[in-house]
Amino acid sequence: MSNSDSNNESTNIGKGAIDKPINAGKKGINGMRLLKGAKKLGKYAKLLKSIISKVLGSCIKWLLGVLGPYVILVFILIILLLLVLQSVASFDLFQKASTRSETEVTFDNAVKEVFELRLEAGPAEIRDKLKSTHSENPYPAVSEPWLNQVGDMLKQSIAIPTIHHYFKNIKNDNYKAWHEKYKDYTADSKDLLTKKFVEIIDKEMAYYFDESSNYKPIFVEGTSPIDEFEKVTTTTSCTRTDEEGNTSTTVTGPTTTVKNVSHEIIDEIQLGYLKAKIPYKEFHSTVQSTSSSGDCVSDITTELQLYVIDDGSPPSIDLIPEELVRILISTAKEGDYTRLVPVQDLEYSIDLGQEIDERFPKPDIDYEGLKKCYFKNKSIDSCIGEFVLGGSLGSVGGLESGWFPTDFDSIYKAAAEHCGIDWFILAAVHGQETSFSSNPVAYDPTKGSMNSKGELVGAVGHFQFMPATWVGWNAAKDFPMTSAGHISGDLKWITVPANVKKYGGRGMDGNSDGVASPWDMTDAAFAAACYLKNIGYQKGNETSIKTALAKYNGGNVAWQGAAAQKYANEVWSNGKQFESGAASSPIAVAPGDVTYPTTGPIRQQYGGQVFHYGIDIGSAGRTNVPIVSIADGVVSYVGPLSTYGNIIRVKHNINGEDYETLYAHLASYSVKKGETVKKGQKIAIMGNTGKSTGPHLHFEVHKPNFVRQATNPMNPLRLIPTPPVK
Repeated sequence: MSNSDSNNESTNIGKGAIDKPINAGKKGINGMRLLKGAKKLGKYAKLLKSIISKVLGSCIKWLLGVLGPYVILVFILIILLLLVLQSVASFDLFQKASTRSETEVTFDNAVKEVFELRLEAGPAEIRDKLKSTHSENPYPAVSEPWLNQVGDMLKQSIAIPTIHHYFKNIKNDNYKAWHEKYKDYTADSKDLLTKKFVEIIDKEMAYYFDESSNYKPIFVEGTSPIDEFEKVTTTTSCTRTDEEGNTSTTVTGPTTTVKNVSHEIIDEIQLGYLKAKIPYKEFHSTVQSTSSSGDCVSDITTELQLYVIDDGSPPSIDLIPEELVRILISTAKEGDYTRLVPVQDLEYSIDLGQEIDERFPKPDIDYEGLKKCYFKNKSIDSCIGEFVLGGSLGSVGGLESGWFPTDFDSIYKAAAEHCGIDWFILAAVHGQETSFSSNPVAYDPTKGSMNSKGELVGAVGHFQFMPATWVGWNAAKDFPMTSAGHISGDLKWITVPANVKKYGGRGMDGNSDGVASPWDMTDAAFAAACYLKNIGYQKGNETSIKTALAKYNGGNVAWQGAAAQKYANEVWSNGKQFESGAASSPIAVAPGDVTYPTTGPIRQQYGGQVFHYGIDIGSAGRTNVPIVSIADGVVSYVGPLSTYGNIIRVKHNINGEDYETLYAHLASYSVKKGETVKKGQKIAIMGNTGKSTGPHLHFEVHKPNFVRQATNPMNPLRLIPTPPVK
């Protein structure tokens, strides 16, 4: 903490502000000086903010009675506080508004540009780190769109450095704005002036970004739960002809080599006040290829068992509200251009952050309790755990469904509608085959498995069709191909629609441009969708869909094998997540005023020697299990809360009695704080966030409301009917 924070003086508290209202009013005429007069309203500032947002009408009478002749000045300063919020949010950092010169406006914009550039450093390091873990064979590359999404989700809010810079300015009466030093700078163009200012600001603010630990990611390593290996089986046939014209064939093998492989696994990443759990999955692949050398031909089967980043799913992002508070008031770097937030100004700084940036979190803090504890103990760390109660993410949180890049959304839906399948399953196939086309083999005909002659011998394009499947197996009578469907030489001829029609292939000209190319996203998507339909896909029938997916992967011969079945299950699971959070099955609603929050076996009851304040309802092996509100009510909290993980709280009035219900360990939520919900309305998906040993719902009931876990709990089964197991 700053030494200046060791007393009760606050940016909001200034002796003499009310004693000298005329002077404060005179200062109020010009920008920053008026701001300082407003800030000297002292402990009334927060009250005034509440007046505006909540109870303006009734409090006018109170203001008239208490403040008497100063009420006009008070209202002027109330308005000023609002203008301060607006001006800082728009990066008029020194509140000069229309009095700013063009140079000063350019300077303010340059400050914002520097902050944005500096805030990109952490996400860039995260992307590079995750990418490097899959940079060597045989690991598949991680999707670039997914990496970008992860970086964006963990990026710190621009409000953080803005607040620290702003508090330096308003606290120090002798502080001279940067504008004063650079207001006379000129350049041949606005762009050149901006560039000059960016260089200056970046240099002078370097200490803050380089020495504040919250802008540097922390990587927590994990371990693979499976043995990872690359298994290569080779069978070689050599055919020789002697001088008399007699031929003989010798077969060697199969010979098998197994190579154990490993790579760095990143389990969690923390950047400032945000923490991400990186999703992983088992990856199984079998690729057949052919290699020729002289009179010998080798058939090669390469099997992979790997543990890889699941770039078809988003990471779970958790807010660390305690860390947000530490960053604002204790751990960030103070210096010539930044100042930590005094504890007594924390609430104001949080409000300011939310005005500046919609990404800024919404912490749940007992501000008065935190302030009293700090001034009693002279330490913030001993107080944070008790008075920082939780919080919710800004616009980056609350992911309702599995993640997929929306770039191809219209193509998925058009192809799926044309062929009669589900778009979200098609999207999941795309993610599984080429990581949403981030793998160059998706769009580059020169990429893929090669034989010793440099010829392409593997699957091709965005949805990984074997060339023979694309153009038709009947082409074998005119073109050489292997039993696995490899075709040697230039493959341009397989993109001719007439050839596809002639040989009965699965390829399609989805965009009607006269070419049917597996390397064109639209053509490949239409072909994949119709191929799935032709091999048995029936919408709404899970068994038929999984069978079609297994055949898509393993063909008519190997579709019942373990690898193809695993492929089908993974694609199905990912697809259901892509379906906008759709639940695995609806929850029946019990009669009466109250229903159960979900279905499933009760794994732990209320009470016990180590007291359990709710009931735990298990998933019973299901995925995407919906959670519903047990009764009509209003959502009182949405977001992470300590070991609960992601939670929702809902306030109810049931038969004249007040209750607040808590739903914990959620995977995602579909409601917002303040939203009115109905009995049986879906509000979330069952998950495994927080301190949890597996997917389940921890459900609590508090009467009349939730304060802390042990304050007002009651046995939920005294209020709700016993949930059915299914």
